[in-house]
Amino acid sequence: MAVHRSRRLIGATALAVTMLAAGCGYGPNSAESVTNQATAVLDRDAGLVAATVAVPTGFDPHRERTSGERVYYYPVFDRLTRVETGGVVVPMLATSWDTAPDAMAMRMSLREGVVFHDGTPFDSRALVESVTRAKELPESVVAPFLTTLDRIEVVDDHEVVFHYREPTPDMPTLLAGPAGAMISPAALADPTRDLRVDPGPAGTGPYLVETFVPSQSVSYARAPDENWDPDAGALAHLEIRYIADDRTRDSAIRAGEIDVSYVNATVAQAVRQAQLAAQGSTLKLIEEPTNQLAALWLSSTRMPDHRMREALIRGIDRDAIAEGYYQDVCAPSAQMSRDGFPGHVAEFTDPYPYDPDRARRLVDEIGATTFEITYASGREALPVIAADNLDDVSIDTILRPGTSIEAITAFRTHQTDSFMYSIAPEGTPADTVKWTMAGSRLSYDDPELAALAEQASRTVDPQERERINAQLITALAEAAIFVPICHYNTYFLTASDVVGFDEAINGESQFMMDLRYVGRVGEAEPS
Repeated sequence: MAVHRSRRLIGATALAVTMLAAGCGYGPNSAESVTNQATAVLDRDAGLVAATVAVPTGFDPHRERTSGERVYYYPVFDRLTRVETGGVVVPMLATSWDTAPDAMAMRMSLREGVVFHDGTPFDSRALVESVTRAKELPESVVAPFLTTLDRIEVVDDHEVVFHYREPTPDMPTLLAGPAGAMISPAALADPTRDLRVDPGPAGTGPYLVETFVPSQSVSYARAPDENWDPDAGALAHLEIRYIADDRTRDSAIRAGEIDVSYVNATVAQAVRQAQLAAQGSTLKLIEEPTNQLAALWLSSTRMPDHRMREALIRGIDRDAIAEGYYQDVCAPSAQMSRDGFPGHVAEFTDPYPYDPDRARRLVDEIGATTFEITYASGREALPVIAADNLDDVSIDTILRPGTSIEAITAFRTHQTDSFMYSIAPEGTPADTVKWTMAGSRLSYDDPELAALAEQASRTVDPQERERINAQLITALAEAAIFVPICHYNTYFLTASDVVGFDEAINGESQFMMDLRYVGRVGEAEPS
């Protein structure tokens, strides 16, 4: 069996964080280097306010409305595994897992001594109840990723075996997301508990929700009982605010009204301003690559002629957009996965490179001249640039702004030709393809592409899996169902005394953050 062993858990030493070496303990990086070779002490009484563009709409992992909800329920609900930048899966509530050579089963060991905040022990039976709910709940958004799960065998209190109907080598990755969120059996059995609006003490995470103002903010307090993870929950109080306006967030962090601010990676000027702000002594800029692809989604339902979709891709100068509009803060890409992330094809050939002459010929062939771009209000720059490009190849573009919900709903219900948004990764490359195509997200139904995604999910041999993933990524590009532009980086400004934030982001998307290891330091003490 293939074996994954957990890292050794080392308890946090008092409240000190040595600012010279790599972080110790389960917390991946509870230390950062400074030049004065001092030891900084975590201020366990400190609070922190973080601002992001993810909208707080609920806390139920299995019924999440958008992936942005994870920002708000990750402090509450731990998962079985955790994904670090670059797609590396590491232990969380699971300590190790052994996948059978044929990937028809996986033996998983669980962390001992963990208790939900309502007093219910976390054990094998709790795992079974959470995963069963994720699979069987009628409203579950993760059920499609658990279709191969046949049953979970309880070996003892802290060991289970996942049995599958088909080979499922990717289960550890899936369990790092909402499918692996562990919820107290007592909460699941309580008919009065609506996890969407009030998770209460149903998790094992470092924080409890104090106040939830839908679509505005969530306030948390550190859970009073000692957490299983000594490096988590370094703050007494935490608040995450939804602030959509870039200027408002920027002004707030410069004025000290907030301590962490998402920097809009889709606006080069915002990134440049953040870089300048971080040159002073009061703010730090955290930057990491992500696998989120800026893209124009195309509706094959409204544009069934492949030639039209090809003309759109060939008619938009994607490299010029990345270099000019994004000013090189977004990495140009013709494929779904970025270099350094799972699914990237090293020898990939762009099937439809920028070629305005070819685009014009295709438009002349089909006689189509009108095209709609729907987008979120306030984000008109990219649609306008695309429209200017398309005008050069004889395509008249109509721009239709709306709220983000209105825009994506119009696209999914076939009321518009396209949607200017992005493609965010979801687990493995095959999972991303299935997730993206599910529910008419890309308004595309291709049995051959779906079969390739399924084959990639079930292939056990690493080399064969890589080969099939390359086929999948290539076939997805050839389907011409989105215009790939570039992969974002993620940027956050933080106050100078905030530590651990570089481990709060994992490359999933530009606004995603998990604040379990973030803290603040007090005055430095001589070493």
